[in-house]
Amino acid sequence: MRNKNITIDGLAQMVQKEFSEVNQKLGKLDKSIERLDKNDQIIIKRLEGVVYRTEFEKLENRVVELENLLAINAKRG
Repeated sequence: MRNKNITIDGLAQMVQKEFSEVNQKLGKLDKSIERLDKNDQIIIKRLEGVVYRTEFEKLENRVVELENLLAINAKRG
């Protein structure tokens, strides 16, 4: 490997170039994160009012118990 003479100015330019590239990548990452945040908010709004399966099954069991207590023959489907 051959030995290169690097000046302070040359080193500063190389470092500046690398920082600039990192800054551009971080900018793209920020935009991607913003899109993900927006998509999360859309999903959360769609899930508002949605009942979890376990909650639904518990309520269904309670209805069956009430029907049995009241001797109601309800059609189940």
